[in-house]
Amino acid sequence: MVSFVAPGPERWRAGGLIIVLAAIPGMVFATGAFLLNRYRFWSSKSTLLYILEVAFFLSLNDLYLPIINSIIEQRLNLQSNALVPLTPAIFIVTLILTLLALALMHQAERKIIDRLSTATVLVKKLETERKELVEYDERLRRQTSQFLHDRVQSDLMVVSMKLKSVSGQSSDEVNDVLDRAILRLEKTRTEDLRSIIQELTPNLEAGSFSSALDVLLEQYREDIEISVLIDEKTESLDPDTKLGIFRIVEQSVLNSLLHGKASRVQLEAKTDNEGTTVLAIADDGAGTSLEKITAGVGTAIIDSWVAILMGVKEIDTMPDHGFRIQVKFPK
Repeated sequence: MVSFVAPGPERWRAGGLIIVLAAIPGMVFATGAFLLNRYRFWSSKSTLLYILEVAFFLSLNDLYLPIINSIIEQRLNLQSNALVPLTPAIFIVTLILTLLALALMHQAERKIIDRLSTATVLVKKLETERKELVEYDERLRRQTSQFLHDRVQSDLMVVSMKLKSVSGQSSDEVNDVLDRAILRLEKTRTEDLRSIIQELTPNLEAGSFSSALDVLLEQYREDIEISVLIDEKTESLDPDTKLGIFRIVEQSVLNSLLHGKASRVQLEAKTDNEGTTVLAIADDGAGTSLEKITAGVGTAIIDSWVAILMGVKEIDTMPDHGFRIQVKFPK
């Protein structure tokens, strides 16, 4: 139809007009569907009522066809042969074809809805499993910490007292060995075990967050250089958020040492005035490609804490260019 119009702006305007006119029937059906979904007071599961709804809006479009013909004749000075007279038979055929087209659309829509429902179930299952992983990990840490505190520390203290009771009763050489053993036991009981217990179950409500991280990272500083920057707003975060950051740092630094073979790690946590916290951990290790990052237990714990705190994780790495993980936690 547009080919009968002279080339140039007139043909472009004619094409645009026909596109607009052709879009109106679809807009009528879309508007009708919106109004029915919002204001329908009868059953939406009745097949007969559904057919009547489609027939009603199809009738509106049929009433619009003469107007289309009139506009084409007036604006384009053309007699359209594309429109055929409306008869009951043509209306019924059009209705059947429309119902078939809508049936195909609804079938595709149901498939999409089913897939979305399945995806929603899987997401909820994954969230549940992540929470269970974190809860199990924390429970195991508490039990281990309690065992070290109640059993191992007390046993070390008993052994130390027994050694002290016999110290000085033997030769100087034996006494020297006993004294060194007693000092070692006391150091293990009062320092080493205390540090391990604090790593397993850090007291982030009473103590400083930076101090807790220092205790955690002290064990790695013989093998790797670690710099830490924690701002004041991060120090005042709630204990659950700080525990999540603590566990992410713990696993990330361990990964940098074991997998990245890094010699330096930079750790930074900042919280802005809106309450958004950004944790960034970067190392100078071997790095890797994003496709080769494996999902081990440490990564699962990191991802679980990120999900629980509703954070967003970003990883920047490539071979021979280190590894950087950034997690942004909302308020």
